[in-house]
Amino acid sequence: MANGMSPDTLAQRIREYESFGAHRTGWPGDTSSAGWARAELEADGVHASLEEFAFPMFRSESTRLTWDGGEADGVALHDCGRTGKDGVSGQLVTPGAVDVSDKIVVAGENDPEFDQRPIYERISDLTAAGAAGLVLRRSDSLGAINVLNAYRIDRSFSLPVLQIAGPDAKGLTEAAKRRENAVLTVDAALERATALNVVATLPGADPDAAPMAIMTPRSGWFNCASERGGGIAIWLGLAAALAAMPARRRTVHMVASSGHELNHYGLRAYLGAREGLETRAIAWLHLGALIGSRATSVKIEPSDEELRGLARSAFESSGATRWMMWNQRGGEAENIAEAGGRYVSLRGGAADNEGDDTFFHSPNDSIDRASDIDLVAASGRACLAMVEALVSA
Repeated sequence: MANGMSPDTLAQRIREYESFGAHRTGWPGDTSSAGWARAELEADGVHASLEEFAFPMFRSESTRLTWDGGEADGVALHDCGRTGKDGVSGQLVTPGAVDVSDKIVVAGENDPEFDQRPIYERISDLTAAGAAGLVLRRSDSLGAINVLNAYRIDRSFSLPVLQIAGPDAKGLTEAAKRRENAVLTVDAALERATALNVVATLPGADPDAAPMAIMTPRSGWFNCASERGGGIAIWLGLAAALAAMPARRRTVHMVASSGHELNHYGLRAYLGAREGLETRAIAWLHLGALIGSRATSVKIEPSDEELRGLARSAFESSGATRWMMWNQRGGEAENIAEAGGRYVSLRGGAADNEGDDTFFHSPNDSIDRASDIDLVAASGRACLAMVEALVSA
């Protein structure tokens, strides 16, 4: 595809990626997007392959809460406990209750104490206190459900946890204050399944030079246009540009991984098959979540001062109007950091002066609602400048 970094091409690719529907690991939309991404690479002269990996798939029969005054279906945390078809019974209570033993705790709407970073500590506390279950009320600004990732998928906890959108849980908080009786059902199982990573290796002129690596997650809960689309479109554009680059000293390893929402399962499989690549690479470029979101600037987190200077210079020259340096690690860059590797990580995310809804992890994350194509394109130009400098050094 001509000019993979043009706004038109980036927008087209984000729209095509969105069209596959829910991108949950191993689901049909995820599998279809893998074949599509490979075909896009091949059309741009980049030989690519699909690498299969096994993972635990959460298959649910029923995920529901019923109480004296109502009922609501929801999405279970994929690393939570299961109840069987009969569910667990208990009184509803609010998180501040003195005694939660054998009770079903109902968190407040989008309560930050039960968000992604603190959730496991809250679950541990409730489990120790003997709670029967936990209900999270999680909604985007339009009332659709907003779900959490499953970072404990390999060591699931025992507490059943159900996520319910606010409009579906009308009256639930009041029911918890009245301690109404309820039944929480997470009838599900973890089953072995397979998913696909899209991978490509572009050989460099100097086989002894340390390689570079470029990664982007490809899976997520729903359509993920803004969450994943910008990173994927830039990743494809970079591959085409590298293939056409006349003087590329370093080999470049590229992976668009599945399994993001399940503790980065796909990237872990990719790294496991390439021992030491985390530190062997001169640097990794992580194209993370929400690159080109209308609601947030691009956050740039480098692992060291040298890469900080490179990233800052690239973005200052890119035409991007909404970007900032950041020191909050996240996404697949964490895997590289834990191994001691070098990286530049690009992600969106809430800052103090950014309060609009990103529709992150929500079914409302569509290109027309959530994406800023001009910011995607400017970020792509900055990424290309960084990659050109690194592969030629």
